[in-house]
Parts: sequence; structure tokens; C-alpha cells
Amino acid sequence: MLYWINTVVNFGAGDGKEARMIIDKNELKNLRDELERLTDFIRKMDEKDLPYFYHCFDTMKNNIDLFLRVGGDDIRGLFPVLERDWKASHTAFLGVQEYDLREIDPEIDPRLCFYFARLVSEVGKYFERKQEFYS
Repeated sequence: MLYWINTVVNFGAGDGKEARMIIDKNELKNLRDELERLTDFIRKMDEKDLPYFYHCFDTMKNNIDLFLRVGGDDIRGLFPVLERDWKASHTAFLGVQEYDLREIDPEIDPRLCFYFARLVSEVGKYFERKQEFYS
């Protein structure tokens, strides 16, 4: 599946600001690994009906895989696409913040809820540096 290739990205929104890279290839690989852990966990917890945001995370992982396989060097072009999907995963009423594992299984071990929150947080840390992305 080719998600990233068909995406148009506007750097700096025409306000004279230039995007600068805040993530390197090693961090990109780590982000992909974190997304893999997160999507695996979601698939195992909710096999019947995957939530909307799962597809956002899976798209992010696929875009990183594609970028790394084709040997891309311009992470500045990829990061806004990843950020777009990260924001989409937090859509009101459908986003990850609305997901409650206890709705799937009321008897779930509460530690799994905390584990899920940590998985999301590990992915989110790459997008918390947004204010550094635009100089």
C-alpha cells in the first residue's frame, strides 16, 4: 500500500518559516517499532472490530516502512505526513483518547490499560517536539 507518495505536503504554510528536521533515521526506526508494538497490542485486544485510530497508526507505520525501504533521506517531507496521521488518530469521538479497554472487556487487568497508555505516550513523544519543528 502506498500512502505517503500520494500526499501533498506544504512546509511552513506560506508564512516564511522553514521546516527543519527534528528526527533522524534511528529515531524514525524507533518510532516505527513503537507503532508496531502499539498496533500489535490493539489487534490482540480488539480482534473483531478495530477502532478508527488503529488505521491511522498502521498508516504511519507503513509510511515509515516505505520511506526506509526506498532509502529516503528527506525526513522533513515525511514528518508532516506522520504528524497529520497522529492528529487524525486523536479525532473527537473516534480518537485514541476516547478508547476504553474496559468496554471491550470489563474484567480486564487495569495494568493493561496503563500499558496501553504508555504505548500511546511512547509514540506521542515524537510529536511533542512540534514547536521545535518550525523555526
